[in-house]
Amino acid sequence: MASEIRKIPIYILLLVLFFGAIGTVLFGASVRHVLLGNVRLGKMGEAILIIAEFPSLTKQALEQLTQVTQALPNNFPELDGFKKSGKVPEGAKLDDGYLLLSSYDPSEKQATVQLIRISDQKHLHKWIPNIKELAALQKRKSEKYQPIVLEHFRIPDPLLLSDGKLVFHGNHSPLFKLGYCSNIEWSTDGYFHHTLEQDANGDFWVPSIIDPPTTSVSGGLQYRDDSIAKISSTGEVLFEKSVNKILKENGYMGLLAARFSYDHIHLNDIQPALTDSEFWEKGDLLLSLRNLNTILLYRPETDKIIWLKTGPWLNQHDGNFVGQSAISVFGNDMIFIGPDPFLQRKTTEILINGHNEIYRYDFKTDSITTPYSKMMKKLNVSTLTDGVVKFLANGDAFVEETLNGRILRLGPEQLKWEFVVKLEEDNLALLTWSRYLTAEQVQPILPKLQNSSCDQ
Repeated sequence: MASEIRKIPIYILLLVLFFGAIGTVLFGASVRHVLLGNVRLGKMGEAILIIAEFPSLTKQALEQLTQVTQALPNNFPELDGFKKSGKVPEGAKLDDGYLLLSSYDPSEKQATVQLIRISDQKHLHKWIPNIKELAALQKRKSEKYQPIVLEHFRIPDPLLLSDGKLVFHGNHSPLFKLGYCSNIEWSTDGYFHHTLEQDANGDFWVPSIIDPPTTSVSGGLQYRDDSIAKISSTGEVLFEKSVNKILKENGYMGLLAARFSYDHIHLNDIQPALTDSEFWEKGDLLLSLRNLNTILLYRPETDKIIWLKTGPWLNQHDGNFVGQSAISVFGNDMIFIGPDPFLQRKTTEILINGHNEIYRYDFKTDSITTPYSKMMKKLNVSTLTDGVVKFLANGDAFVEETLNGRILRLGPEQLKWEFVVKLEEDNLALLTWSRYLTAEQVQPILPKLQNSSCDQ
């Protein structure tokens, strides 16, 4: 037979609350006296302070836990900055380029952007955005997109302008322009994400999100309406169009219907053509639609898709124009196994060949090559998402292996250098789409940065 539940008399409950309140007051008074040095309670005083500090310590622990998102396991213990086993490789010493590094910065305890001269590893300038000020400028807010908070804020693909100033967003955040000393010059509200590029006219192209979506779906299915956005040099929105509409109006409903989920497109790159060629016109846009495994050329002037190719790249990132007849694509070459990854997160991500791949598509010959496959496999370049590649003038490739925290410069047969931001023995800093800049791009800017008189 079950025992009866005994009720607590109301007078006992009142007594517990009364003496609890008195105890709280006395404890607070004891803490005050210990801190002011008015009493010496020996071991009891130490215990009182430990108990009093518990909420603060708990808060600090929670803050440290949230910062884990900015740290990665150290898979490259022999690396520290450009050094490998304590030495700077000759390939780095001979490199006349610059690294525009976007990463979590342990010295500032937040995301920063740094300009580094590769040949002597000298840090020439640092932009340290005031995250609270950025957050105050975020007007559009949605439960679907994370607000700007210090612990999680990243700066993907920051763009260094010819005047030495910086334009960037925080992924699903407004677009910002910073001056030399990290002062905010303007902001454009919106849900901007992934890449940021400047066209031949000085305007910016950046992936965005139209919320709520511009088109309805039968059954009320919610989805992310990725868009392409053109922003003026002063932060004015000049043009925006849904990628769903672009595909639908150009006869690609079959591609849309093949994989319709919340994040069925995942636009992760817009590259404007800066010159005319036999295969594209200045102003055309190269778009990467990750979740459709598709790269396309879109002409805003006529609202037409002039070329489109699905695969062989899978879940790719970072398409770029190469010369006058080719493009490059960073193929993560990863597939999701399991339920829809954006509605149910219980999925497994598998690299189909065990490593990422760099593709080169030639319009002239309609052929695809993978010139760095040998080195990508040898170096085990294997970021499941994100990733950057840029073909350099001499044929080398600049690669950011984002989610493993490593940057590389490599040729088809040789590794020139590697780079990491080391936090401690077991952790590397998270990277966020850094850039390789040439001497021609940086040297005219350096006097402006060096004479900016910022307290850094």
